[in-house]
This record gives sequence, structure tokens and C-alpha cells, in this order.
Amino acid sequence: MKDYLAVLKALGEPTRLRIMTLLTVEADKEICVCEIVDALQENQYNISRHLKTLAEAGLVVSSKRGRWNYYSLKGDFDLYRSNLLQAIGNIPEAVFGDDLKRLRRRLARRVDGKCVAG
Repeated sequence: MKDYLAVLKALGEPTRLRIMTLLTVEADKEICVCEIVDALQENQYNISRHLKTLAEAGLVVSSKRGRWNYYSLKGDFDLYRSNLLQAIGNIPEAVFGDDLKRLRRRLARRVDGKCVAG
């Protein structure tokens, strides 16, 4: 039961839900922490703390490339997490419209698919 509660707790915080929405909409991409920071207009420390909670709940994974940390959806979700992810995907895009617009503008600045702005 602890595992299920950890996932619900992770998704119950607005900033973490916003992060999961970005990762769900752009599920085919890994997103750099700095791109998430710019999209959500939050400071890096808070975003990193929220990403750690999402990782501990088994929702996201990270990879490091040089000095950049990239995050993506875990990918091999159990049925419980898959259903929650589907529910997040069903939230109308307009709810998180400004976040998504900022993320897409930020992703457009990539060079060869990589974050270069920091």
C-alpha cells in the first residue's frame, strides 16, 4: 500500500503535476531540468526537489549528459501508474497551456536535440 500512496502523494502537489504534464505531453523527449525550470518559472532547487520525489515514486527517470540532467517518464509502468498517466494525459491542455507554450519555445532552442542554454 505504501507504494500506491507514494505515487498519489507525488501527484497531489501542483508543481509535480505540472512537471508530469510536461513529461506526458512531450513523452517522446527527455527534458533538461533547466527547460522545466523555464517552462514552470520556478527555481532550480524546487524543481530538482520535486523531480526527486517523482523519481522515488517510480514515475520518472533521469540521465546525465555532461553537466545537464535530463528527465523522462519511466517507461515500464505497471497498470496502476499507466492509468494515472493516462488520467494526466486527459487533463485539457488549456489547464497547463502557459507551461506547455513556454516548454515548446524552450525546446525549440535546442541544437541537435540537446539543451544548450543552461
